[in-house]
Amino acid sequence: MHSGYVDPLLKSQAMQLTKSVKLNDPCGQRLSSVGFTSTELLAVMAMIAILAGLLLPVLARAKSQARRVQCINNQRQLFLAWALYADDHDDRLVPNGHAPVTAFGQLCIKLWVTGDSHFFAPAFTNEDFLLDPHLAAFASYLQSAATFKCPEDRSLYRDPFPPFIESTRAKIRSYSLNCFLGWAVDPKELTPNYEVFLKTSDLVSPAKLFTFQDVHPDSICYPAFMVYMPEKMEGFFHYPSSLHNRCGILTFADGHAETHKWTDPRTMPPVSGSVLMHWDTEPDNADLTWIRARTTCRTPTPP
Repeated sequence: MHSGYVDPLLKSQAMQLTKSVKLNDPCGQRLSSVGFTSTELLAVMAMIAILAGLLLPVLARAKSQARRVQCINNQRQLFLAWALYADDHDDRLVPNGHAPVTAFGQLCIKLWVTGDSHFFAPAFTNEDFLLDPHLAAFASYLQSAATFKCPEDRSLYRDPFPPFIESTRAKIRSYSLNCFLGWAVDPKELTPNYEVFLKTSDLVSPAKLFTFQDVHPDSICYPAFMVYMPEKMEGFFHYPSSLHNRCGILTFADGHAETHKWTDPRTMPPVSGSVLMHWDTEPDNADLTWIRARTTCRTPTPP
C-alpha cells in the first residue's frame, strides 16, 4: 500500500470521533448546551435586581445612621467647647446672640461664632467667622470647620436679594445655641419674664435645657437659636432641622444628646434655598411646645 494512502473508511471514522470530542464534555453532554439561554440570563438578572432592591435600602439606612452619629459627635464637640469656655471664664457662659462685623472690619461683640441676619452674607460662607480667634470665642477650642456642619446639610448659600442667585458655596454652619443661654445683646429681643442664664451655676434642671441643635437650612442665620416663648408669638422664629429622617438632634446642658422625631408637618417645610420667615404663626404645634419646655423657665415671681 502506498505510504500516502488513507483508507476512506478510517478517515470517516476519525472525523466523527474528532467532532464528538469537540462537541461533548467528558460526561457525554453537549458543550453547546453549557452556556446560558436567554431565559436563564433573564432569570439571573431578575435575581440580581431583587437582591439589589433588598440591599440598597439597608445600605442607605446605614449611611443615614452614620451621618446621624456624626451630627451627634459634632454637637458634643460644640458642647465641650461651651463647657470649657465657662471653666476658663469664671463660670460665665459664652456670649450668644447675633452681631455683624462693622464696615471697618471690627466686631460689635465677640460671640461663640460670628453671625447675624440672612443679609450678612460673609457669615454663611467664610470659615474665618468660625475659626479666627479674633472673630469667634470658640476658635480657641475648635479648629475644624467640619464640626460646625451637619453631614446631612448640603445646602448652598443663596443671595437673599433679588434675583436670588444661588452660589456654588456651601453654607458653613448648621447649628445654633439656645438664645436663653448667654444672651449678650438687646434683652428686648427675647420674650420677657423668662430666665436668661449667664452662668453655669444659674442653670435650672440642666438635663432639660437644650444647648445646641441643628437648624433648618432655610432658617439658620443668628448664632442663637431663637425661640418665641408663650405670650410672644405662636410660631417658630428658627425652625429646627428635620434632615435626619424627620428628626432633629439636640444636646443638653448636662452633656447628653437626643434625637427627637418631629410630629407636626408645619415643623418640617422642605428645603428650597429660600428664606423661611420668622413670623409665621403656627398655633397648637406640639413640636414648638416640646422645644419651649426645654428652652428656659419662667422668672420666679418676687415674694
